[in-house]
Amino acid sequence: MDKELILNTLLQIDDPFYLNIFKNSVDEDEWFRINEHFIQEDLQKYFPSSINTKDPQVWKFIKSKLMQFEIDTDQN
Repeated sequence: MDKELILNTLLQIDDPFYLNIFKNSVDEDEWFRINEHFIQEDLQKYFPSSINTKDPQVWKFIKSKLMQFEIDTDQN
């Protein structure tokens, strides 16, 4: 997994959908749970084919960079 490429790509995305601000981790977790499939599909268009947003490790890294609150690694 090319973490640098993923991070640089994410930093270039200028889409208000990914700039949500949440009051707490519960709301944020719920938003990600509801929108996970859409986010994975949508983000894929920004990445080269070598990066698969549906790969569990890649997705976990992407999600950790998008989230405002920390991810509980035991549950994700």
